[in-house]
Amino acid sequence: MTQESTCQVWRRLAVAATVLTVLLWCAGAAWGCASASRADGEAVSAGGSNVLVIAATPEPQGAILENVAAPLLEQKGIALEVRMYETYDEANEAVQSGEVDGGYFETTITMEAYNKQHNADLVSVSLIHYEPFGLYSFKYDNLADVPGGARIALPEHRTSLDRALRLLASKGLIELDVGDGALATVKDVSRNPRGFKLATTSADGVASLMRNADMGALNGNYAIGAGFSVKDDALAWEDPKGTVALVYANALVAKEGKAKDPRLQALTEALLSQEAQDYVSTNYRGLVMLNPRAAQAYQRALSDSGAQER
Repeated sequence: MTQESTCQVWRRLAVAATVLTVLLWCAGAAWGCASASRADGEAVSAGGSNVLVIAATPEPQGAILENVAAPLLEQKGIALEVRMYETYDEANEAVQSGEVDGGYFETTITMEAYNKQHNADLVSVSLIHYEPFGLYSFKYDNLADVPGGARIALPEHRTSLDRALRLLASKGLIELDVGDGALATVKDVSRNPRGFKLATTSADGVASLMRNADMGALNGNYAIGAGFSVKDDALAWEDPKGTVALVYANALVAKEGKAKDPRLQALTEALLSQEAQDYVSTNYRGLVMLNPRAAQAYQRALSDSGAQER
């Protein structure tokens, strides 16, 4: 896959974050702002259709769409149809081909990687939520208990692997020697003092591999599927302070020509609403942080639950 300089990605994300700040200022009551939405009951449609079709992965995106966004959009005369996909590539293909109107399942970095590999023109309509990457185990309760020579399951997806390796390095478990602007791979591990065996598999297969391994690195959606809670079960996790929550935020995406579809704008408001915030807080136990701008509040919530490493 052709890779883009991480520095370039971050510069573009910084610009996007500035634009996002303006958009979120009027995004919804969850952040104490006046709503810029149309009056309740007024239909919002594009191309004469009031049906909005969105690609999603089942958790948490699909559940948030079906349980929160769909009822809110119905009040505006929009019927939301959610189509579930197991892999990012399948979902991206559906968005790119026009089979669906948009997608809610991936980070902007993953979207841009797909664009480069497939000459696609997907864009971010808005950042929505952040899922902290964590280290989990079915065998051990504390990071210090994981023995030397342990087998660690990692996602092979390029950006997810980079994220997992950098999390391991941040906890002093390995050292990396990565070129400027490059994504880390297993080959970039320059020091592995405890002799960990790093095994890679598909992102949705990490939890299964962990059954026969000692520890694994999971993103929020896959941690949800495995029955984990970041507050209760993670041995360590990313620090969501600073820009990490923006860089790895999940976005609502669409083809470039559809990004300003008023139905997608209405969906953005629904996904950033107080109703969505309440649903996420109740159901995902710290595995989903709605609205990346809430990173500091999220950090405080984690701090209240105990130390970042157990």
